[in-house]
Order: sequence, then structure tokens, then C-alpha cells
Amino acid sequence: MSYSLVQLSTVADVFNGKTPSKAQQRDKGFPVLKIKDVSAKRKFRGHFESFVDESVAFKSKDKFLKLNDTLILNAAHNASHVGSKQYRAEIEVVGSLPTGEWLIARTKDEKSLDSVYLSFYLRSDFVRHQISLLVKGIHLYPKDVARLNIPLPPLETQKQIAAVLEKADQLRKDCQQMEQELNSLAHSVFIDMFGDPVTNPKGWELESLGALCDFENGDRSSNYPSKGDITETGKLFLSSADIGMGDFQIKSSKFISQEKFDSLSRGKCQTGDVLMTLRGNGLGRCCVFDCEYDEGFINAQMVIIRPDAKKCSSRFLVEQLNCKPIFNQLLRLTSGSAQPQFSAADVKGFQVLIPPLSEQKKYHKVVDRIKRDVLRLRTQYYDYENLFSSLMQKAFKGELNL
Repeated sequence: MSYSLVQLSTVADVFNGKTPSKAQQRDKGFPVLKIKDVSAKRKFRGHFESFVDESVAFKSKDKFLKLNDTLILNAAHNASHVGSKQYRAEIEVVGSLPTGEWLIARTKDEKSLDSVYLSFYLRSDFVRHQISLLVKGIHLYPKDVARLNIPLPPLETQKQIAAVLEKADQLRKDCQQMEQELNSLAHSVFIDMFGDPVTNPKGWELESLGALCDFENGDRSSNYPSKGDITETGKLFLSSADIGMGDFQIKSSKFISQEKFDSLSRGKCQTGDVLMTLRGNGLGRCCVFDCEYDEGFINAQMVIIRPDAKKCSSRFLVEQLNCKPIFNQLLRLTSGSAQPQFSAADVKGFQVLIPPLSEQKKYHKVVDRIKRDVLRLRTQYYDYENLFSSLMQKAFKGELNL
């Protein structure tokens, strides 16, 4: 069953927020919702960073946010990012003033168009693609979005669709939340077994990374792979974007030929090596290289660290370096340059705990159980993700069995 289409402007108001001038901004007062106040997971971060006087805010009182308003990023430095962030107004932001970088879609009458239904519709892949085609330069304009069509079933059907999608969306969120909690548990177990690695209350042996480990930088000579060396298959050419807090996941890494790989003098990692990012995004993150490829070549932003296996396992070293107190200490090594960075020489002087291998192995057993649960949750998350995508595709075509 298909639903009748109406122009969005007939059932919703579409407008931009209002950005206060620099002179109008205050450290406290009436809250202003900025783009960075909302996370990539479409959640309010919990606090406002910008405020204005009430007298300034009330000049734009028609723009104050209402519950379940849909907000869309309407400007960015790159056209491909415009429209990439969407947010449904939560109770915490109701009454705040959105900045001009937000485009707001607001139901005219809840008896005609359910605001949650509208929000899910604007989030659908089909509409997001339509929105991307409306971008002019690096801007998205309300008048163009207002001309989009929206399927308009009876209000009760809208509410049923919204409820189904809300439930499916929540299943995904629950999986993500549980995964975060399990990852936090691994760090808590570390603290419980070995104490605070900064203060070392249990008196474990300490050793500098330079004494404990071998360090290997990449080949940064003129032989470093260029754009023309990138191939579809071959040897893995690692991207620092693939280094997570403890795990390596191939997302942005590319490939170089076997011939090119053989010509490189150093910077070749093998399964079990520790990888660390020395500059740029993800500074200080490290992981154990462990994936379907047994070796690869690191990019210029990374370093390979190989601990003495008789003293410390790669896994234990990574867990320790990613432990929040230690990670924060590590970041203090950064230089004051425009791009935060530190050198392998800086890292070599950093001290870490070296408990007996028997204690490290006990910790590994606990972490292994946690990681099995994390993998199970990830599988479940992808199942829920596919379910949500399928429901989104069917919902607005009238194909859901309600």
C-alpha cells in the first residue's frame, strides 16, 4: 500500500537557526546549541558551550527548540559533509537557541504530522540522498528542503511506524552501549589487578619503553609509497585511521604491490606487533596488529613497537598504554607544533609497569572472555543494523505489516 505524497512545506516549517555574533556570546546565560554539542551518535553531549543574554535570545524566540524537532547540518567546509549530521531534539535541549549552522524541520500540527515520524523520514537513505542533491556550494537552504515530498499516511499509522523504527533503533543503541560498558570493564579489571599505573601502589617493576621494546619507524625516504603505487590487492599499506583503542580494524588501509613492499627497507609490521600513532588524528592510540593479513607496511604517522616477549606481552602493553590515566600521561609528551605529535624518541623514555608474565596471563584470560562478549555484541549489532535499514526502506513505502 502506497501513501499519498505532500510537499513538506504544507505540513512542516523549515528554517535555519540563529548564530549570535562574537560580541553577543557569554560564558553563562541563555543556552545556544552548536553543532559540536551533538555527538556523531545523535546525542546531546550533556552540556552547552555557548550562551547569550536572554534579551538577545528572545529576538529569535520562534527558533527556540521544541521536543523532537529535526535538526540538520546546513553548512560545512566540504559539500559532502553538508547534511551528514542529523539530530532529533531531546528534552535536555528544549528551549535552547540553535545556531545558524542548523536547519530545523518542525511539524506545523502534531495532529497532521507526527514529529518522530518526520525525523525518521528525513534520516532515511532515500531522503538523505535527496538532501545531498539540494546542496548548493557548501550550503543547504530551507526553501529547497521545504520542497521535498513526504508520504503522509493517517496519523495513527505514522505513530505506529515511528514506534516500530524507534524500537529497532533502540536495539542498535543498546548494543553499542553494552559494548562500551564491556570495554570499560576491561580497563576496570586492569586497575583492579595491577593498581593505578601512574602511582603504582602495588610496587610493580618499572621499565622505560626504550629498554623494554624495539622501535621501528617506517621507510620515509623517497621510496615511500606514492599515489601511483596504490593497488587493488597486494600487501597491506596501513592507515592510522584503522588503529583503535586496542584493536586494529581495516577500514581505510590500502594496498601496495609485492614488488613495492620488497623495495622498502623498514616499517614492515607482523602479526603481534604493537602499532602506535605518533601524529594527527588518533594521536597516541595503539593496538596489536592482528587481522587476516600477516604483515603490512606502516604509514609515516606510525611506529612499530616490539616488546621483549620474556618480560611483557604485546597485548598487556597495549592495554596498559590505552588505560586512561596512562594515555593522558602519554599525551603530555606532545610537542607544541601546529599539529600535535610526538617522536619515537619521546615515547622511548616513557615508563610502564612490568608485572610477572604469570599475572599478565591471568589478565589475558579475563580480557579474552570480555572480548568474546564484545564480538557477540558486534554481530548482534550488525544484525540489528540490517533490520533497522530494512524497516526504514519498507516503512515509507507502506510495506510494513503494522
